Order: sequence, then C-alpha cells, then structure tokens
Amino acid sequence: MTVPLVQAVPSILAIICCLIILFLLGLNYLLNRFLPTVFLMLFFGGIMLWSVTKLVSVLLPSTTNQTFVLIWKIGSLSILIISLLIITFFRDLLSNVSLSIPSIIISFLAGITLAALWFGGFAQVEFSPESGWNTNYDGGLGEYTFYGILFTYLIMVYIFMFVMMFRGLKKATAKKQRSQIILIITGLAIAAIGGTILNFLLNLIPQMESFGDFDLIFVVVGFTFVALAYLRSPIQIYFAPVSAYRLIVINNDGIPLLTHDFCEIGENALTMDSTLISGALSGIVNILKETVASDFTPNIINLEDRVLLIEKTNSALYALIADNNSKVLRSALKDFGNEFEKEFKDVIKNWKGLTDVFNDAYKLITEDFSFVLSSTVCKPKFDET
Repeated sequence: MTVPLVQAVPSILAIICCLIILFLLGLNYLLNRFLPTVFLMLFFGGIMLWSVTKLVSVLLPSTTNQTFVLIWKIGSLSILIISLLIITFFRDLLSNVSLSIPSIIISFLAGITLAALWFGGFAQVEFSPESGWNTNYDGGLGEYTFYGILFTYLIMVYIFMFVMMFRGLKKATAKKQRSQIILIITGLAIAAIGGTILNFLLNLIPQMESFGDFDLIFVVVGFTFVALAYLRSPIQIYFAPVSAYRLIVINNDGIPLLTHDFCEIGENALTMDSTLISGALSGIVNILKETVASDFTPNIINLEDRVLLIEKTNSALYALIADNNSKVLRSALKDFGNEFEKEFKDVIKNWKGLTDVFNDAYKLITEDFSFVLSSTVCKPKFDET
C-alpha cells in the first residue's frame, strides 16, 4: 500500500529550494572563500538531506520493516537537530573567533535532545494510508516529555539566531541593507517558527495526520524569501552585527599609504566614532610603526573600546579598527591585503610619496568589505604625507 503522491510534493519543493540556495552559496564561496559560507552550506545541505529523508519516508510502503522505519525516522530528525547546531557555529564565525557561551549552551542541549531521541525510548512509528509512516513520541517518561526537550532546544536556537539578526538590523543604516535583512528575518521566521508550529500540531493532533509533511511548505516559502534576499546582494547573506570603522595600510618604513573610513550615513564621515578614531590615529600609527619594525607581528591589538586587527604581507601592514575580532572581518582583511599586495607591489616598492596612486584600492575595499552592515561604503580618504 502506498500513500497519495501529493504527500511527496512538500519534500520535493524543499529539496529544489535548498539546491538553488546551495548553488548560490557555492558561487559566493568561490568569490570570497569565507569560512562561514561553508557552515551556511552545511546547514542548507543538512536541511536538504532532512527533506530527502522525509520524502523517502512518504514513499516507503506499508510492508517496510518497522524497526528500519523507526531508525530512519530518528535519523531524519537527528539531521535536522545537527543542522540547527551548525547554524549556531555559523553565527559564532560571524561575530567571534571562538565558540561563544550561547553556542556551548546550544551544543549541550543538542546532545541532550539527541540522547533522548536515540536512547529515551520515546519514538514510535505507525503507517497511515493517507500520510504514510508517521512518528509519535509518546513513549519513554511521559507523553510530552520529548516534545518539551525538543522544543527547548529549538527555541534556544531560534532566540540566539534572531538576536544576532536583529542586532545586525540595528547596526545597518543603509536602506538596502535593512530591507534585505528584514527579508532574511521574515524568511527564516516563516521556515523556522511556522514550520515548527505546524510540525508540532501534525504530531500532537491525530486529526491532522492526513497532512503528512506539509510543514515543509513553510520551509519552502521561508527559504524562497532567503533566496530572494540573497539574489539582491549575495554578500549581505552574512548580516553580521560587527562594525568596522577605519582601514589603514602602512608600508615597511612605517609610513601610512592609505586610510579609509567606513561611513555611517551617506557621504558623512563617522560622527562620534570618527572624532574618537581620528584623535587616536596618531597613537595607533605609532603602534603600527613599532609593529612593522618588530620581528613579531601581532594579529590583534586591544584598544579601549575597539580592537585593531592586523595582517602583514611582504610589502605592507594592514590594520582594521573594529568593534571586535571575527572570522569574517579577519578573512576580509586578509583577502584585501593579498589583493592589495598583488596589485600595488611595484608601486609600493617605488613609492614617491603620492597617495593618489592607490585610488584603485577603493575597488578592492568595496569588494572585500561590502558586507559591513554598519556602513555605506563611501569614497576613500587618503592621508597626505
């Protein structure tokens, strides 16, 4: 006995949607090589694999061995749990350089949820002619015990994820950035919250069993919003709540070749932050001069309320004033340094003191730091020396 093929439609649509997003992210990774992109691809790859397992569950005939179906169903949910854990690590790579307390908490909850799923004896399966093989979690310690464990895990993942995105929304001043983040938040809210609520209803209310895996429709709609946001500006998929304020390039003689402000509003320079940074710039330059002369080059210097990220090439030293260290900013600074070195190596070697020879560096800044949400990238400013 098989179920109506219409039950397979949500899973098929979800798979197609994930494939499209994975293709777009793959192109993005080829351009910027950001490590967070890998984790984002793993997340959507996991969601796609989860959708595949849901599709197979619909197509399994009633004669399939029940133990096999139970293991398959448990494995399917495990993929979703692990995928959501991966997205928390993606969050850390955006805003930090190491595992944060929220990620440790979520990792702990993920372990509890997986242990309860596999060893708690909660899961049971039964076949329905309308929706195929269904899972309920009434066994174990109580009727709603596992649902409570799973819901706690999901709600913590969603809270930390949406806190990050709303922080990014608060940081963004450009209208295009704000509208794009809102689109991403809306899409993920539809996929995560809408899909979760319907999934719980489908499992808890017997009368809704005939709807099968139609909770995946929310995933499809939500991820479609995310894909549309991505297409508007691929680099903004990161929506990192990290601010970058000034980029400085210094040659091996300790002379500043280029400085660039990331502007807050249009063509206006940073207001209070600009005053703060400009006043401290001479001291920062002295620090960088000492760094250039030293055999040891630190990769970060902690200022009073900022950090100075540093990358070194053969011809110059590159520094970025930011709120805090993060994998994305670090990767962008490293990419910028390598590209600047490649394009201006001969110019730096034979430099005569004219800063306008570095005007083309603005193109590199736009490409490598276009994801910085706190800024509308404006025309570069060069220090005359």
